[in-house]
Amino acid sequence: MNLSKNDQHDRPLFYIVAGEVSGDIIGAGVMKSLKKLTSGKARFAGVGGVHMSSEGLESLFPIDELSVLGLFELIPKIPKFLKRIGETVHDIFLKKPCAVITIDSKGFNFRIAKQIALKQNNETKKIKLIHMVAPTVWAWRPGRAKKIAKLFDHLLAMFPFEPAYFIPHGLKTSFVGHPALEEKEGNADTFKKSFSIPKDCLVLSMLPGSRTGEIDRLLPVFEETISKLKLHFPKLCILIPTVPALEDRVRNIISEWVAESVILVRNQDKQDAFAASDFAIAASGTATLELALARVPTIVAYKVNFLTGWIAYFLVNHQSIVLANRILEKPLFPLLVQKNCNPDKIVEVLISQKNRKNITQEMESASSTIRERLDIDGNTSSNLAAQAILKETGVL
Repeated sequence: MNLSKNDQHDRPLFYIVAGEVSGDIIGAGVMKSLKKLTSGKARFAGVGGVHMSSEGLESLFPIDELSVLGLFELIPKIPKFLKRIGETVHDIFLKKPCAVITIDSKGFNFRIAKQIALKQNNETKKIKLIHMVAPTVWAWRPGRAKKIAKLFDHLLAMFPFEPAYFIPHGLKTSFVGHPALEEKEGNADTFKKSFSIPKDCLVLSMLPGSRTGEIDRLLPVFEETISKLKLHFPKLCILIPTVPALEDRVRNIISEWVAESVILVRNQDKQDAFAASDFAIAASGTATLELALARVPTIVAYKVNFLTGWIAYFLVNHQSIVLANRILEKPLFPLLVQKNCNPDKIVEVLISQKNRKNITQEMESASSTIRERLDIDGNTSSNLAAQAILKETGVL
């Protein structure tokens, strides 16, 4: 492969910025593919977590500093937030990469992109700006697409319906598939044996999110939900997939729960847990898509603080919050937000779901349909994203 000159080297430098766990996982996959496609010549700098570190990244600072839930949760962290933006932009111009690849985390990454665009406005050789994970303009404030189009050279979208929102505004947008399709299917039997889960237990996965604000708001609701569920299902086993940075926090919160609860932090354990689960209750986000792909009947339950929720009420298309529903174009997975995100309602909906005669077939069909709509000729999302990045930078 012929590699272009970059910073007087034949080894292109890619600056990747991921602000939370989901982005860290995506970033690690892209790094792996970039290394493979450049025969190991790709170099990396940026901001990431444990997954990107495992691929060789030395993060500029810990990404858990950027894990903020909503508008009003951000306010106390603004000084540190702005400081990290400045440090990141300074580091980018110091290292002069051939491209900056930002992944999700719009509040942080878009500010970085704006500053880079301003600083290199009159330069002839510009750093390419590529963003992965399209902002959900299809769920709220579609007018944002026009502003976003001015920031980036290329947008890599995870869903097939997204390019149509950005291309009319002049932003090159490529559908590269979703990395959730790359996950290996879990093994229910092995998992149940490993954790001594009885066969007659109702297994319920609970995913309260990957941010401290989500954990603190949702786990108390989930605790009361479990107490009420135990009245209907005495043999109840709870599985809680989380991230290593939040393991201790979760463990402290659930220490006095009435049902046996297993905390899981390894990604493969999470996939095995999904395979073993009869039902799931999850915060909105990628987890809901992963559960749908794993054929798990799922209730999406979500809460933010009152002011954030009040603003979102007027701006957000709530049914679009559930990714699986958006892809399927029907509300198969129930959504309970704000005041409806309460133990009584969750229990009511879960029992209703359990009593549905065709739920297994519906989940099988939904999983199959989602895979068909997200798959691109059997290629992985990581590989397609890496190819697009190399073409955009002239390396491939």
